[in-house]
Amino acid sequence: MHIPDGYLSPVVSIGIGAATLPVWGIATQKVKAILNHRTIPLLAIFAALSFTIMMFNVPVPGGTTAHGVGGTLIAIVLGPWAAVIAVSVALIIQALFFGDGGILAIFANALNMAIILPFVGYAAYRLLAGRAPLLSTRRAVAAGIAAYIGITVAALAVGIELGIQPILFHDAAGKPLYSPYDLNAAIPAMLLAHAFGASIVEGIITFLGVAYLQKRHPAYLTSLRSVYAPGVTEDGEAPARPYWQVLVGVGALAVVVLGAVGLVIGGGDPGRLFGADWSVVNWADVATMLLITAVIAVVAVPLAYLVLPRRLKRVGSAFTMVAVIAPLGLIAPGFAYGEGSTEDVQAAFGYIPKGLHDLSGIFSAPLSGYEIPLPFFSGANGALWHAAVGYQLAGIIGILLVGGLVLLLARLLRGSATADDLPDDTGAGRHVAPGEAAGGVGA
Repeated sequence: MHIPDGYLSPVVSIGIGAATLPVWGIATQKVKAILNHRTIPLLAIFAALSFTIMMFNVPVPGGTTAHGVGGTLIAIVLGPWAAVIAVSVALIIQALFFGDGGILAIFANALNMAIILPFVGYAAYRLLAGRAPLLSTRRAVAAGIAAYIGITVAALAVGIELGIQPILFHDAAGKPLYSPYDLNAAIPAMLLAHAFGASIVEGIITFLGVAYLQKRHPAYLTSLRSVYAPGVTEDGEAPARPYWQVLVGVGALAVVVLGAVGLVIGGGDPGRLFGADWSVVNWADVATMLLITAVIAVVAVPLAYLVLPRRLKRVGSAFTMVAVIAPLGLIAPGFAYGEGSTEDVQAAFGYIPKGLHDLSGIFSAPLSGYEIPLPFFSGANGALWHAAVGYQLAGIIGILLVGGLVLLLARLLRGSATADDLPDDTGAGRHVAPGEAAGGVGA
């Protein structure tokens, strides 16, 4: 769903920016209402999770990609305005450091994934959930369906944005100047890739995320003052399970869902969707990659447990485990990152539109394609290791950047808010759920 530079006219990019910038401004004001000692790190965790989910980029005809986002999950927990901030920061980091999405297209990417997606997903969730108890199965199912709807509508918006380019911007001979894919090509490509792929993943992740929070951390969903939940106290504390059970459960879930998706897509080539060429895999390198990931997990997860606040230790460590092992799905033949290239357009149309050619190289990200140079691995035997490890390390760098930046931004916003703007997190008075304060599920 990331649109690279050159596929949108600068006029369209600036016009979308005129709509996106005011939303960012409103979001920074609205999000102050949910910031307290518990929700600040939680916002950073969810932003990093969104970044991780978006690392599974599957190229789609039209110059963009299909992947999950996690925006509806953030909207359900912290409210749609918080989702705007979290996902937007992740998108900006991706564009600046990894070349995932264009610099000129950042307003369009934010509009689609950080604004349309969470607000549509959240509205669908409220409609589907109705007045069901906040810890009911219906709520979790409604969250999954709503996430499916939200990201599919966002994909439709991308298809429209790309599809109108040949109509609005072309030369005297009628050749497109930017995206050459018209509405008849762009909309079906986006909808099919999401409705039968990325939207399903988004729905599963959101359903499982809400179900997990209902079971382990219900306080992030409701104050529980009027909702019956066996074994859960009024403050939202659930009976603790051994720490290792939480990590094993979430880790296994991540392997099954995220790992399987990455292995199936095998690089995103539609012709190899279910038939990746496994003969090219160097299994010794794969085994080494698994070992490296295990070492990273052994270091990263306990570190997250040590540095996070007490209320967030278990959930934060679990999400860290997901973030570490998620890229393992990309060790299949081919690696599912990066948008469509100008070479793809050349192959499909026999030429590269002038505007696309001129703008496609306007900015070069330092870690373009999530690749970190590893010169000591070279040749065919080292190719898989080079790409997999580089992708893994780049992903960890991105996760830290996104989480740290959101954490800093949230602390700055809270510092600029008056005491009256903040929810009471001292224990006195009514306990305000994070989602309730910003239009979330507690409302």
